[in-house]
Amino acid sequence: MKVRQKLRWAKKLASAGRNRDGALWFLFTSMGQQVRLRVKPFGHEIVMRTDTPDVRVALSCFQGEFDELLQAVPKLLHPLIVDAGGYIGTAAIVLAEAYPDATIVSLEPSKENFALLKQNVAAYKNIVPINKALAPELGKRTLKDRGTGQWGFTIVSEPKDNAASTAREEVECVTLDQLMQQFAVNGVGILKLDIEGGEHALLSSNTDWISRTGAICIELHDRIVPGCSGLYRQATEGRQNLKMAGEKYLSIVSSKPHLRQGSPEPV
Repeated sequence: MKVRQKLRWAKKLASAGRNRDGALWFLFTSMGQQVRLRVKPFGHEIVMRTDTPDVRVALSCFQGEFDELLQAVPKLLHPLIVDAGGYIGTAAIVLAEAYPDATIVSLEPSKENFALLKQNVAAYKNIVPINKALAPELGKRTLKDRGTGQWGFTIVSEPKDNAASTAREEVECVTLDQLMQQFAVNGVGILKLDIEGGEHALLSSNTDWISRTGAICIELHDRIVPGCSGLYRQATEGRQNLKMAGEKYLSIVSSKPHLRQGSPEPV
């Protein structure tokens, strides 16, 4: 990457930084032909790739992307949090700091992304990184590149937004039931779900996990698999359903009346 382009990135990051000492620490390093950016916003040291969505994702996470979720769920019903679509680990870090007594399982199917995730969460003893995709059944699936950058990989076989998606690698799948058994719990405190259309299959079959999940924070991708929003409405009937900022929706198990204002529109 050219020096001028690096300086533009640095300026953008510095203007967004609000870490405790008031300064944004950054250091550019080169690893062969691949450029890495090390930035410490808001007291976090994160390894990122400058030619990817990594910077945008990290800044969004640390600038309050999950604040509504944390406020709505002050206490977990179960000590297990599943971060499905872990990407480079920034969401897992936010959840680990908010719920220090919980175990956060961060699932990321892409080997490339997972390598960064492992580096970024290494200092957090309550984060367990797993190089697998979340699905309703065990087995292997093909990870597809939809042409939207490293944050848009999917295990959907035929993404509707890009029929020319290319195969990247074969990935192992894990189910929520398997994770609950592995970590010896009978439910999930929070399921953060951003799996690029994979939620359609998850909401279509083997959905007993929903009644055992305290809170579901989900992004719906009807543009990748039509019908995700409808399945979500049906599967979460009787829970508190709220619309969050951006593309996120929140569903909380509760004895309170169902809140309708969170009904999702197709996206």
